Amino acid sequence: MANMESAELVINLPHPGAGSFPEELVRGEPMRVPIVLQLDTPRRVRCISACFHGAQETKATYTTTTVGAKGQVTTQTHTAVETIDIVKQDWILAGHEPRGCIGNMFDAAATLLGGGRHQRMTPGEYQYEVEVVIPPDAMLTHQGKNTRVFYELSVRVDIALGRDMKASQSFIVLPLPREKVDVQPVKVCYPDDEGRGFWSSLLMPDVRMELSLQRDLARQGDTIEGSFRVETQKSLEVKGVKVRLIGHEHSEAQSHKDTHYFKGEPVAIHAPRLIAPSWSTDFSLPSEVEGPPTSKGTKFSIDWFVEITLDVPWAKDPKIRVPITLE
Repeated sequence: MANMESAELVINLPHPGAGSFPEELVRGEPMRVPIVLQLDTPRRVRCISACFHGAQETKATYTTTTVGAKGQVTTQTHTAVETIDIVKQDWILAGHEPRGCIGNMFDAAATLLGGGRHQRMTPGEYQYEVEVVIPPDAMLTHQGKNTRVFYELSVRVDIALGRDMKASQSFIVLPLPREKVDVQPVKVCYPDDEGRGFWSSLLMPDVRMELSLQRDLARQGDTIEGSFRVETQKSLEVKGVKVRLIGHEHSEAQSHKDTHYFKGEPVAIHAPRLIAPSWSTDFSLPSEVEGPPTSKGTKFSIDWFVEITLDVPWAKDPKIRVPITLE
């Protein structure tokens, strides 16, 4: 087997142009990406190929239950994966089209006998270049729990009777620029907007809550400003009030559905121990949370909310949420 320490395959990133980062792709603008293969010993190379792939990938975890001949119940957990292409480009930089596993086995046998479809590459540096481009409406990249949008360039050197050389480079796509950000205040009332279900009526104090935000959009690092008001017909004892960011990631893969929740750190709001008949306050919440931004794809959606919870002893804690776009 060839000594792989004597060879190197590198994907070079160009200097930042219209983008802010070397790995940033600009929608609709081609990017030329240099590829360098360095050989210190001769190699028999069947093919040098490259593939640029951008796609939406979703996962969903589900369980199946089977009953054996003796009545034994077996439960298994599975993960379904589904990929929807955004862009895909393929290149043959040198050599012949890849022949697949079976074809390579026959070619390896022919190589041992002195034949085979390959070219002998002498030591030295070989330079190649590909031009990648994404659609004008390409989605921004993100990485969630069960969803991701990715753009990746992979290069492979298919070596006869040796270990293939591989290299890959990921790229980022930022949100579409906006000439004017249209932000609006947003307000939600409980139970007016959500209604009051049976279990809430049975286990939760009879309260009316109102949660409003000054802006329905926030970027990472921004401070979210809002106000909160609660009214009650009876005196309400409260141990504490907390506000936090909550994210819902919904995914679908191979007809299976899954949901994951992102929860930011709760921030305490100073509140009286006893509320009667009403209490209101302004609050500030840092938009620092680990999770993907608000997004919607073919098989997934990511939504964010500002949530306020009242910690009420011996009762179901009242909660209220208001949607917000997180960038």
